[in-house]
Amino acid sequence: MKTPKITADIMATQVMHCTEKDTLATAHKLMRDHQIRHMPVVDSSTGEFLGLVTQKEVLRQAFTIAGTRGIAALESAEAKIPIVDVMSRDAETVQPQLPLLDAGRYFLESKHGCLPVVVDGKLVGIITSADFVKLSVTLLQQT
Repeated sequence: MKTPKITADIMATQVMHCTEKDTLATAHKLMRDHQIRHMPVVDSSTGEFLGLVTQKEVLRQAFTIAGTRGIAALESAEAKIPIVDVMSRDAETVQPQLPLLDAGRYFLESKHGCLPVVVDGKLVGIITSADFVKLSVTLLQQT
C-alpha cells in the first residue's frame, strides 16, 4: 500500500449533503439515518459549497425547540427552519492536494471534526478526524 500523503488520498468522495432548499429536518434525518456528524450544504444548481451543518448545531437547535415548544413539536418545527439559517458559512475548506500533515495539524489545533474538500468552489470530498484514526490504525498494523 502506498503511504497516503495528501488529503485526496484518504478523503471520502461520496459525500452526503444538503442543498440550500433543504430544512433542518432534512439534515437531522440524513445525519441520524447515516450516522454522520457533518453535513455540507451545496447550491442545488451549481454544486458550489455554501456551508456546513454540524451535529452539535443540530442538537443545539433540537434542544432549543424542545425546551420552548415541547418534544412533540420538534419534527414540525425543524421542517420550518431553512438549512441556510443554521449552517456555518465560514467553514474552513481545503484543496485535495493539501498535505495530510497540515490537515492533521488543523484537527489538533482547531478541535473541529471535518474539512470539506473544495475545488473551484465545488464540494469534491470531505475529510474527518475519524479518517485520521483509520489511517493511524492502518499504519500501525503495517509496523
